Amino acid sequence: MWIWLSHQLRTETDGYRGVKSLSINHTSSIGNGDSSNSITFSMDNHLGTHVDVPYHFINDGLTINEYKPSDWVFNSPLIINKLLSPGVLLTPELMDKEISQCDEVDIILIKTGFEKYRGTEIYWENAPGYSSDLCELFLNKFKSLQAIGIDSISLSSLKHRQEGRKAHKKLLSNGIRIFEDLKLSQILPDKKLIKVIGLPLIIEGCDGGPCTILGEV
Repeated sequence: MWIWLSHQLRTETDGYRGVKSLSINHTSSIGNGDSSNSITFSMDNHLGTHVDVPYHFINDGLTINEYKPSDWVFNSPLIINKLLSPGVLLTPELMDKEISQCDEVDIILIKTGFEKYRGTEIYWENAPGYSSDLCELFLNKFKSLQAIGIDSISLSSLKHRQEGRKAHKKLLSNGIRIFEDLKLSQILPDKKLIKVIGLPLIIEGCDGGPCTILGEV
């Protein structure tokens, strides 16, 4: 069975710092006598469920269009369950019991429960942060790692921005893509996640973009 691991985009969707950047314009409407329905839209490329690729922080890093189709299919996902309170910085010391070495893992999804705050100011204003030391631990423990995904708005929280920048650079400089603002509540405790497909908009020269993400359970 396949489940959605991405949120629907709405004009009410909060981005980083709470900015709602999605605007939709109905350019034609059957109800108004046009032959078809169509829209134009504009948005920040890091709004909603999206991926950061190396070029986001590394000037000579890969852009989103430089990946092969197979690079977006992950066959050995690992779910890490770690409930987090608002504003906490996630460090290796807080993750000791949840992490054991596994060379096959290609994507880590960190399920913190913070998704419950989505749609409130807490979600973007007081999100948990991720330390660069934790990212280093992931690199050391998971030799096949290609990506990580989180159920909060960004790896870099407003409470820990400097550490968040370091964490982004640590992962992206090592070729690890970052999926942010995921819908991990759909992965129930009695289900095993066996595959993840993350499909971004392929925009030439772009540092990241919105994604439709599927999980097979």
